[in-house]
Amino acid sequence: MAWILLMIAGTEEVISVSLLKYVHEYRKKWPVFIIVLGYALSFTCMAIAMKSITPGVAYAVWTGMGSVGITLVSYFWFKEKIYLPQVICLSLIVIGIAGLKLN
Repeated sequence: MAWILLMIAGTEEVISVSLLKYVHEYRKKWPVFIIVLGYALSFTCMAIAMKSITPGVAYAVWTGMGSVGITLVSYFWFKEKIYLPQVICLSLIVIGIAGLKLN
């Protein structure tokens, strides 16, 4: 259950960060409510998950999901380019998180 909550927390972070672009670039105010609600849900799920998962691993997974997730959203939704150094660095993040989980 803790891992499911951590996945929800990471997903909510990606959604909230994605909506920040709408607030900034398009000057729309409607996403602000969803952003605040998303971050509240993200932090709540992460806090509950950290009762069973060590904080270092939980935070690494959460931020890793955010980094990889927002890069994918930027590529597919916002049509931003992804370059090889980004792919390499994101791959190293995923490998590092997997290494933390194995220990």
